[in-house]
Amino acid sequence: MLAILIALASAAITGWGSVAQQRVASSVPLEAGGTLHLIGQLVQHPLWLIAFGANMVGFATHTWALDVGNLLVVEPVISTSLLFAFAFGAWWSHKGLPTTIWIASVFLVGGLATFLVVGDPSGTAGDATSLRWLLACMVMLPIVALVAWFAYRRTGPARAIGLGVASGILFGAQASFTKAVTIDLHDGLLSELSNWKLYAVVVLGVMAFVLQQAAFQAGAITLSLPATVVLPPITAAFVAILVLGGTVDISGLRGVWIGLAVIAMIGGLVVIARAAARIEAAGGAAGGSGGDAAGPAPQPVSP
Repeated sequence: MLAILIALASAAITGWGSVAQQRVASSVPLEAGGTLHLIGQLVQHPLWLIAFGANMVGFATHTWALDVGNLLVVEPVISTSLLFAFAFGAWWSHKGLPTTIWIASVFLVGGLATFLVVGDPSGTAGDATSLRWLLACMVMLPIVALVAWFAYRRTGPARAIGLGVASGILFGAQASFTKAVTIDLHDGLLSELSNWKLYAVVVLGVMAFVLQQAAFQAGAITLSLPATVVLPPITAAFVAILVLGGTVDISGLRGVWIGLAVIAMIGGLVVIARAAARIEAAGGAAGGSGGDAAGPAPQPVSP
């Protein structure tokens, strides 16, 4: 129960921080420069810095939840940050989101929780050999690179969604490494300085963070955040199976529930993306500003 409460606090803090960062990032014109220019502009904005601090608090509480609870219990609760972010965004912009987005969001989060709880990737050890961790990286990083490359060659919703997908995978990988680090941390802080997984947490986090800010700049938060929220626990489940020797139980009714959960997640993502793209197109046609709930009207830009 303690881990769940901590994870909920982390989700709320992270949800607010994501909304604040997206509002600032969307105000930076895409044609002004690439990703490095974007980060340079963001660090000069007081609201973005406050949101960054909030996200650091969210990450700290997320780590605390992982330390006291199970990875596959904590991550579904963390995914409720999507609902918190949509609520904060609607309140901040004074523009309510369509009911279809709220329903799809509930289906997405509920499907994710069902997949992880019913599937129950079990039999996992606390940690694994460095070779297994490297194998997981060799599978995930090329996928991230390919998705990011595709996204940077697009504009509009496709760019925001693609960068959200890439950052979501990286955030999931970071969460898995973070769990391993929290286990090793019980051996002492000094011994942790020589642990390569600690530096993997930092590198993966920076990469995921930069891609997330680029996704926030490219379009509305309803385009990029769903993938950023749903993919980390899915990636964590993948790592649990590939690296830690876990298995997914699909026997009997469990298989039916898992199938329904996957359908709910895919359907939720598709509905949210389509609705958000329509809102963004309408906002662009009306000459809307980048600070509203729908986000900016993206323009072509090189990475």
